[in-house]
Amino acid sequence: MQGEAPVAVIGAGVVGTACARALQRAGRRVLLVDPSPPGSLCSAGNAGHIAIEQVQPLARPEMIAAVPRMLAHPQGPLTLRWRGLPAMLPWFLRMAAASRPGRVEAGTLALAALLRDAVADWRDLLDTPDLAALLRYEGAIAVTESEAGRRAAEAEAAIMAAHGVRLESLGPAEVAARIPGLSAPVTGGQFFPEAAHAVEPQRLVRDLAARFAAEGGEILAQPVTGLRREGGRIAAVETPGGERAAESVILAAGLASARLAPMLGLRLPLTAERGYHAMLPPGSVPLPCPVAFAERGFIATPIEHGTRLAGTVELGAAGRAPDWSRAEILVRHARDLFGPVPEAASRWQGDRPTLPDYLPALGPVPGLANAVVATGHQHLGLTLAATTARLVSALVTSGTPGLDLTPFDPARFGRH
Repeated sequence: MQGEAPVAVIGAGVVGTACARALQRAGRRVLLVDPSPPGSLCSAGNAGHIAIEQVQPLARPEMIAAVPRMLAHPQGPLTLRWRGLPAMLPWFLRMAAASRPGRVEAGTLALAALLRDAVADWRDLLDTPDLAALLRYEGAIAVTESEAGRRAAEAEAAIMAAHGVRLESLGPAEVAARIPGLSAPVTGGQFFPEAAHAVEPQRLVRDLAARFAAEGGEILAQPVTGLRREGGRIAAVETPGGERAAESVILAAGLASARLAPMLGLRLPLTAERGYHAMLPPGSVPLPCPVAFAERGFIATPIEHGTRLAGTVELGAAGRAPDWSRAEILVRHARDLFGPVPEAASRWQGDRPTLPDYLPALGPVPGLANAVVATGHQHLGLTLAATTARLVSALVTSGTPGLDLTPFDPARFGRH
């Protein structure tokens, strides 16, 4: 291992754990710091879909135009806790600014470049037989139920294809043949043959962390309370248990990154974009692969202990109790689409760390020689974790990530 002090990775979600493992494989001593067990927060209940097709940022004009309609629909994919609105107004204004056509085009180019190797990077990171079995490579399907939905999906598919996403357009009969349990009428869909999904997202993070620990990595169950500077470097990570020297520091703490970013001289306007899932028992909905229903705002993924119905966006809910009716809506959608299904075996909620332009903060910290930020991956945390890990490892070990990270500059929202 190189260096006496370890690289300190702050945050043991899927992004931080992937970064820790990639740095370990590159020959670095690594300290993974998080008060919560690996994969126990937002990474615990995501949809499990490696969403290589989502090349467009969600901050774009048509999404903003659809907000009133979505909010008006009681079972729609978006809800807003009105008491949280005043605190979110600055974030909404930044999102509106990011939705200008020029910025959407630039953001699409940037996201597409990140997503291009997402599946290959996961294959590389899961480098042992036990880890390799944590992903399945069966593609994914997106289904439309209305003519308007079909036209919108076709327009989006053209953008995806222009940015290198392989897809096959499906007619209603082809959708029915691929998803024989689907009983609702559909207007078409797309099949993404290069997509993948996790057999169980939380187990993926836990097993990756276990491999990291088994090969000499250290996991410290402590919160970070400070970062000690020496000149233009971070010299140590401070925790309630004491100070730990650090060769480099990686901030990959999800929502907690907003609190920690000022220690690096940054402002990261992260919001808690809450999502829900409902788990159906095994055999409830036979699916060949993840199936997304864009007009309903959710995806159904076959995982090892049932079918996960995941999605919805709830804004302004930070610090507030879950609204479990949002999870029940997912079950009702499944009944509309597949006929009678049992009650959910379990349900979950988690807060996605989302920046207003729907691009991650990824890259070196200006003014600090040994600090890197890797956070704010919104709906794409699992999808981009291995790619982020590869880029972070390259930044730490050689200083050259091999990809232009300017669009993801952690300082783009200002300095603290």
